[in-house]
Amino acid sequence: MKKKISRIFEIIYKGSIRVRIYGLFYLCYPILRFIPIKKNKIVIDNYWGKGYGDNGKYICNYLLSTDKKLDIVWLYEPKYVSSPENEFPTEIRYVKNRTFKSLFEMYTAKIWIDNVRKNFSINKRKGQYYIQTWHAGFSLKNIERNVADKLPPRYVKRAIKDSEMCDLLIFESSDMIEDVPYTFWYEGLLYRKGVPRNDIIINPKPEVIDKVYSSYNISKAKKIVMYAPTFRQNYDLKIDSQFLKNVVSFLSEKFDKEYVMLVRLHPNDTKSKESIFQDTSFGNTIIDASSYNDMQELLCATDTLITDYSSTIGEMMVSEKKCFIYAYDYDHYMKDRGLLMDLSDLPFPISKNEGELKKQINEFDNDEYLKTVRRFKKQHNVFESGHASADIGNIILEQIES
Repeated sequence: MKKKISRIFEIIYKGSIRVRIYGLFYLCYPILRFIPIKKNKIVIDNYWGKGYGDNGKYICNYLLSTDKKLDIVWLYEPKYVSSPENEFPTEIRYVKNRTFKSLFEMYTAKIWIDNVRKNFSINKRKGQYYIQTWHAGFSLKNIERNVADKLPPRYVKRAIKDSEMCDLLIFESSDMIEDVPYTFWYEGLLYRKGVPRNDIIINPKPEVIDKVYSSYNISKAKKIVMYAPTFRQNYDLKIDSQFLKNVVSFLSEKFDKEYVMLVRLHPNDTKSKESIFQDTSFGNTIIDASSYNDMQELLCATDTLITDYSSTIGEMMVSEKKCFIYAYDYDHYMKDRGLLMDLSDLPFPISKNEGELKKQINEFDNDEYLKTVRRFKKQHNVFESGHASADIGNIILEQIES
């Protein structure tokens, strides 16, 4: 027995920080298991420790509006959130992710909320309730079980365990994925009446738009175009700075308005930022918005979106704003990941090179565009209720009060 205990301590001592934290936690388990679940505690993670954004934010905002006595804990990473005291509402406690304390908060919370698969977590206890909000607003790409052979085995194992713990999965409304439970290795309850973070897309607030313009010191006389490419799993995004400048010029000339571009890279894309922003001649025309903590606020302020295979096209369908698909690497991407629908079947202008994109912008007809978008939404059941945050918030309150 002494040798076994000694061996455990040796593994902890020589292991990574992650192993040490887990080891310490489970060494304390004989004591921890007597600590009860705190019924009004909610622990939230956003993209493995990012700031106050995505679905968790909008669920929180609703819960805070109810004036219920709740203990809401947000798990954050300092590399994403440098000043948590300035980012989170005062009613929310923020705790550093990947620490003993973060595991303890999860262990004693009644409710868990996450938008990605948990990669630093304990096993869920009896009596706890786990809500997986996911992070896509429209299903264009093959995901999860449908591409299990292309995903890292470690991720697949983690995804299956995550789904086994999950009590409620929030997923967008469309018919793009035929069997959502199968795709997610999931057998529990589904909520498909809207995505909490899109409530603000349905009910935009002028003060939110003003906040975005103010954050980047953009004149209200200018329009915002956002370039938001998706993540490439096995190769890098390739976009040169001149292309971005040209897009701004194309739009300004077509719509006789001065445009500013926000570049919003995927949370998993850490390499492209350096290559794109090597250009020092951008001035105030091309702005890096990758670190802004709420994509939905950016979308509220955006006039036009340029993207590729990103699920953000779902928000553009709902808001019926201008959206152009720029798929310069279509053939390569199809081999890498694949799509549920051919790009030509989407209700957006499609281009595979800069010349085609310029032509699509020059020939854009908003009336025809709206007809196409509305027809597609009706055909594929794309909708947002505008009150998903309240629906999910009330489910949480019911769990807490039961």
